[in-house]
Amino acid sequence: MDDRHPRAEKAHVVAHERPELLMFCAIAGLVGNVAPLVTITWGTLVTEHAFIADTISDLAKGDKKWIMDLGFYLNAGGLLGLAIASAHAHLGRAGWSVGIFCLAFLALVVTLLGLWDEFHTAGDNPPGMTVHTKLTFLLGPLYLAGPLAMARGAAGIGRSYPAFFLAAAAIWVVFATAFKLAPTDYDGILEKIAIGGTMLWTMPLSVFFLVRGWEKAHRITPTD
Repeated sequence: MDDRHPRAEKAHVVAHERPELLMFCAIAGLVGNVAPLVTITWGTLVTEHAFIADTISDLAKGDKKWIMDLGFYLNAGGLLGLAIASAHAHLGRAGWSVGIFCLAFLALVVTLLGLWDEFHTAGDNPPGMTVHTKLTFLLGPLYLAGPLAMARGAAGIGRSYPAFFLAAAAIWVVFATAFKLAPTDYDGILEKIAIGGTMLWTMPLSVFFLVRGWEKAHRITPTD
C-alpha cells in the first residue's frame, strides 16, 4: 500500500534543473564580472583617479561615485545569480554548499560597500576605519573560502575548473594581503589584481551554468 501524500508523486518536479533559470543566472554572473571592469575604466577616464595608487573605493567618492556604485550593484547581482544557480544545480556535498553561502554573503557585502558611504562617515571610528573599510575585511575570508570549497565539486565539470578555482584563491590571498600591507602609493593596483583574480572563480562558474542551461534547453524534451 502506498502511504505517500497525494502530492508526493509530483514532488520530483522540483529536482529538475530549469535551463532558463541557469542561463538567466549565468548571464547575471557574466554581467557581474564584466561590470566592475567597465566602471573602473570608465571612472578612471572621467575622474582624477590614479590607477596605481588609488583604490576602487576611491572611485566611489565624489560627484562621479555613481559610476563605481553601479559596478558594485551589478557585481552583487551577479554574485547572487551565481549563488542561486549553484544551489539549483548542486554539484557537490558540504563544500559546494559552503561556496553557495560565500557567494550569497559576498553579494550582500558588495551591496553594502556600494551603499554605506551614502549613509555613514567615519564618526567615532579611528581614521581609515569607516564602516566601509570594516566591510572590506569580510571580503577576505569569503573570496578565499568560496573557490576552495567549490573546487572539489567543480572537478566533476572538468579538470580545468578546480585549477581555476584554486588559482583564484591563491591570487586573492597573496594580493589582498599585499594590498593591506603595501604603501598607499601601490595599494590601488594590488587591490585591482586581487579582485581580478577572483574572476578565475566566478567567470568559469558563469560560463559553466550558461553552457549547462543551453544544453539542457536544447537536449531535454519537457514532459510537463
